[in-house]
Amino acid sequence: MTLSLRLAAALSLALMSFSASAIPANGRPEWGVYCIQGRLTVEQKQIEELKRVFGGDVCRLDQDPSPIGAREKVQRLGGPGAGCSCEM
Repeated sequence: MTLSLRLAAALSLALMSFSASAIPANGRPEWGVYCIQGRLTVEQKQIEELKRVFGGDVCRLDQDPSPIGAREKVQRLGGPGAGCSCEM
């Protein structure tokens, strides 16, 4: 499966399903702005789970309690699929 198909599948799965592991102690789900294999995406999964799926080339750039807020942050960074880097 190509990288873009894997990212699309992962994003679709994250948006369609609710991950209980994404619920912090306050009971509200958190949405992460991630750089996954050099591309921006919004995920509700925990970083450890994403690293298992994508082989470790993952970092969390930001987070938001709402999917809309997380998507707005991704838009400010260049939009979904835009290039990104985990290097500081």
